[in-house]
Amino acid sequence: MARADAEALKPLAPLLRQLREIKGVKEKSAGIFYGRIDAFVHFHVEGGALFADLKKPGGAGFDRYPLATPAEQRKLVEDAKLRARRFDDE
Repeated sequence: MARADAEALKPLAPLLRQLREIKGVKEKSAGIFYGRIDAFVHFHVEGGALFADLKKPGGAGFDRYPLATPAEQRKLVEDAKLRARRFDDE
């Protein structure tokens, strides 16, 4: 599984814009987001499909999100917002 490059991420421009707006989350490079000092969201291409890995709520590992449909993309953004709330508590 390869990390998604800038070209692969172009169709996700609206999703990336929403992730950039989440308080406490910073994009270190194209499609690689950190929450505080830890990796938070990054993207992969696997079998020609785009996926996102979002840090698990407990901080150990990542959950994989398919991104083929607008509903799947909304789910990623919603979960990212919920999980980023912990940054306010720290």
